[in-house]
Amino acid sequence: MDSMLINDALERFELIWANVECGITVIDADTREIIDINPVATRMFGGDKSDLIGKRCNKLICPAEVNSCPILDNNQIVDRSERLFVKADGDVIPIIKSVVKISYKGRIALLESFADISNLKKAEEQLRLMHITEQANKAKSDFLSKMSHEMRTPLNAIIGMTKIAESSHDLEKLKYCLATIEQSSAHLLALINDVLDMSKIEAGKFELHNTNLSIEEILKKICNLVMEQVERKRIKLSVFLDKNACLRYIGDDLRISQVITNFMSNAIKFTSADGEITVTAQETEQKDKSSVLRFTITDTGIGITKEQLSKLFNAFEQADANISRRFGGTGLGLVISKNVIDKMHGNIWVESEFGKGSSFIFEIELERVEDIEINNKFADLNGISILVVSNDERICKYFESVISGLGVIMDAATNEEEMISLVNAAYDNENLYDMIFVDYDLSCKDVFDTAKKLYKKTKMGTVVLMASFLKWNKVDAKLRGAGINRFIPMPLFPANIYSSLRREDVGTNNIDTDKLAHSTPDFSSIALLLVEDMKTNREIFKMLFEDTKMKIDTAENGLIAVKKFMQNPDKYDMILMDINMPEMDGYEATRAIRGMEIGKAKTIPIVAMTADAFREDIEKCLNSGMNDHIAKPIDVAEIIRKISIYAGK
Repeated sequence: MDSMLINDALERFELIWANVECGITVIDADTREIIDINPVATRMFGGDKSDLIGKRCNKLICPAEVNSCPILDNNQIVDRSERLFVKADGDVIPIIKSVVKISYKGRIALLESFADISNLKKAEEQLRLMHITEQANKAKSDFLSKMSHEMRTPLNAIIGMTKIAESSHDLEKLKYCLATIEQSSAHLLALINDVLDMSKIEAGKFELHNTNLSIEEILKKICNLVMEQVERKRIKLSVFLDKNACLRYIGDDLRISQVITNFMSNAIKFTSADGEITVTAQETEQKDKSSVLRFTITDTGIGITKEQLSKLFNAFEQADANISRRFGGTGLGLVISKNVIDKMHGNIWVESEFGKGSSFIFEIELERVEDIEINNKFADLNGISILVVSNDERICKYFESVISGLGVIMDAATNEEEMISLVNAAYDNENLYDMIFVDYDLSCKDVFDTAKKLYKKTKMGTVVLMASFLKWNKVDAKLRGAGINRFIPMPLFPANIYSSLRREDVGTNNIDTDKLAHSTPDFSSIALLLVEDMKTNREIFKMLFEDTKMKIDTAENGLIAVKKFMQNPDKYDMILMDINMPEMDGYEATRAIRGMEIGKAKTIPIVAMTADAFREDIEKCLNSGMNDHIAKPIDVAEIIRKISIYAGK
């Protein structure tokens, strides 16, 4: 009877062993070799059973798990996990496996059963991709909706203010309308540029174009651009530039500027009135021919939560949907910035505490192209005695770091009392300071009155006010009456500090830049050919430059421009050339003119004036024979500058 039960059990086991819908192997616990395998496992393997018997289990299953068997090495009783199965042809398939320890023919063994989950994994991946696609589509849909709102807002202002201006005869109201139109147009242009950059990134056509650059010059230009916004919100802007970073490098200056500008624009946007923004640029590592530079833009704004940080660099998303409603913007600036830094093989990250501000940081490695021998260049500064007065200790320390090694003797005061004490001591010792640098924001009752008293007492030769140009321009006469006859622009830059110490004019202390920007030059001796296919654009251009008395001829396309030039090849002093035009585009027209052997054909300045504003567009213009490039929408001051350079008489 017992024999019959045993035989019956064996038959059932054989049936299960041969027909169960999973692979089964028996592994010797001592040698870890396969001692038996069922037909399903053999078929999964794709070879003969004889090829498997005697092989170590990690050669077939869990190929990377050498000496880390959950049962034999980690003392687990049962293991259920996802593993890999190596087939005879080398392919690897995912499996789900269960392992228990058993007694097999008088020895300890492992019974492993497993099933192929390739189809399940494919289904999971499809679901994951569907979810990602769904999320991406939703993000893009939300983005398009937001962009529609963002673009309609400035367009509404432009259209509305244009209508008001048309029906108004009040000069002040007209000025207000025009100022609003200008601001709204600039905002709209920034939105369009972001979208165009993002489209290039998604199309894989986002390229860098390296050139010789100066970090100091980049930061100066950016500060000039944002200073009006900063002053309007009463935000304190400080820039601290490591002296080691005052070298020249090779890199894409426009893209580096773009990243810093994005960060600073965000800082200004999210920092409330009377807040503070600090920009630092420092060399963190110097290699044989390159330097690692770290840029940090810190603000005292609204800060970012941990959840918002996780979305910060996602395309078409903002950290918080409410942000777009409260502050505006496309949400693309940070995404574009990350792509720029990634393209430069750099690092970018954010440190923030909600409600306490943020620091946006990036590091890039740039090749150095020259060193500045400051000690030799400014050897004549040795022995100069100066006093720096600021209630911001960082300003005093920064000033000291910039002049270190120049032989300049410097004292510092952080308040009015210290300043008066140091000046009195210098007067008593008959060792007056050669220069006193006074911070406009010095927290005393009246910095001008204090400076006036000090000036009268000491008869000092130079009192230099550290202030933004906007502040200097507002109180120019009062400052001169107080004996302050020079100023150095804030935020401070090393080059300006050196120039001040050498008693050279810096900033615009003796130039009315506002008057200069809005003055009308005399171009009466200049003849210009404007090539532009849009009638409205031709009319706008002629009206904008009517007061310059410049003689302006127009051509509706490149073919007409070439004919006009051929008729009188010595008539024009300069050609402004649109690019995308019917009949003949700007490239063809330029090549046609340059190919002539008459008049000024080889030398006449031809400047592109086009909406094609990417770096490759500029290079294409130059390669066709043009001298320069102006981006649309046109900047009147920029056109005046280009005409002065190329056609000035």
